Amino acid sequence: MEYAELHCHTNYSFHEGASSIGELLIRAEALDYPALAITDHDNLCGAMAFARAASDLDVRPIIGAEVTLKGGSHLTLLAETQKGYANLCRLVSYSHFDGDRRAPQLDPKRLTEHAEGVILLTGCRHGRLATAIGERRSETARQVLGDYVEWFGIDNVFVELQQ
Repeated sequence: MEYAELHCHTNYSFHEGASSIGELLIRAEALDYPALAITDHDNLCGAMAFARAASDLDVRPIIGAEVTLKGGSHLTLLAETQKGYANLCRLVSYSHFDGDRRAPQLDPKRLTEHAEGVILLTGCRHGRLATAIGERRSETARQVLGDYVEWFGIDNVFVELQQ
C-alpha cells in the first residue's frame, strides 16, 4: 500500500517546520513516497522551489497550504488542478487581506467562492471538525463536515487524521 504525506510543513512555516524542501524530498524519495504535499502555514512561499526540486526526483509534488480561519481554526487545502492552484493562491492572499498581515485569518465564506480544483483536508487538531469531535459535540461535527462537502463536493473532502 502506497503512502504519501499530505500535510507537511517546511522551514517556510516559521516556528513550525524545520526541514528544508530538499531534505523533505530526499526523505520522501528514500521512503518511496509516490507524492509529497507541502502545506506551509498561511503561505505558499516555497511552492515554486518545491515544484522545481521535485521535477528532478521521482516524487510528485502537491502544492497546498494550511490556512487559519477567522476564529483560529485550521484547514489544509491542496491544489488538485491549475484552477485549484489559482484558487489556493487567492485564498492565501485573502487570508492576509482579511486578517492582520502577521496573523492571517481567512473568512470562511471565501472558501465557497474559491473551492473549484481544491481538495480540503479537515485540518489538524486545531480544525473545527477535530475540535468538535474532541469535545464530543457530534451535531456540530456533522454540520461542519456537511458544510465542507457542500462547498467542495463529496469527492474533494477528506477527514484528516494525525497521530
